[in-house]
Amino acid sequence: MFVLCGVPPKEYSYSNFLFGAQCNVKFQFIHEYRAKEIIDVLDLELTRLDSLLNYFSDKSLLSELNRNSRVKAPSDIVFLVTLSDSVSRLTGGLFDITIAPLLEIWGFYLGEPKMPGAGEISRAIGLVDYTKIQIKEDSIIIEPGMRVDLGGIAQGFAADRAADILRQNHVKSAIIDIGGEIITIGRSPEKRPWRVGIRNPRGGGVIETIDMKDSAVSTSGDYEKFFIIGNQRHPHILNPHTGLPAKEFASVTVCADNAAFADAMSTAIAVMGATRGIQFLDSLGIKGIIYYERNGELERLSNR
Repeated sequence: MFVLCGVPPKEYSYSNFLFGAQCNVKFQFIHEYRAKEIIDVLDLELTRLDSLLNYFSDKSLLSELNRNSRVKAPSDIVFLVTLSDSVSRLTGGLFDITIAPLLEIWGFYLGEPKMPGAGEISRAIGLVDYTKIQIKEDSIIIEPGMRVDLGGIAQGFAADRAADILRQNHVKSAIIDIGGEIITIGRSPEKRPWRVGIRNPRGGGVIETIDMKDSAVSTSGDYEKFFIIGNQRHPHILNPHTGLPAKEFASVTVCADNAAFADAMSTAIAVMGATRGIQFLDSLGIKGIIYYERNGELERLSNR
């Protein structure tokens, strides 16, 4: 065994298109051969998670659950569903992984958004209820007709898993970005906190930056997937209780210790709207930044 003293680490990177988004991992490491092994492990694990959680793949574990209303799942996927349930309970059901029937009738799955009728919305709401998901040992069970979509938490969960792999391999400096769900390890190569930009929800570029060190951040925006009817913006983030798009936000940024929690919470806070959302985050001691429109102008709310 030998130690390389004074050898500066090099930057290594991993990129792929998974979870319906671009995935990028950058990390600092001294040993090139070990860095390449870490990249192989990252690729294997993230590809595995994508194959299990892909709503649009007929071969995924999630599709099997939605077809058969029951599936045996690995322990980490059981944990993910349990975590989703915890966030749902915390937010009074404003985060709900059984939201799929509503997303379908609004046309977001086909990329052809449409305005559903009141009866159609009512019928879909009848199939949305996270409390009806059961976990029995290694099995996940839903009621017939229900469908689960983990898109509101899967990217953050994958980012956390990538961070776990890097930490287990003694990586001291890294930034992971999976579809905009970001988690950092240590400081940047310049020995400063990582600086992450928040997109301007009503224009190009960055509206502000935040400093990060050993933390996670998630931003949900009404600019990601939306359609406009009669000058009214209808984003893909839906209120599980009303079946209608969330409208009292332009973007929600949540900072937390892990990306899965931040990912799910940013969705729920978007549904709550700016004032209620920032008060809720403040009650939990969680940092948040919310942009919303008032009289055609962007307004900003934050805490801490």
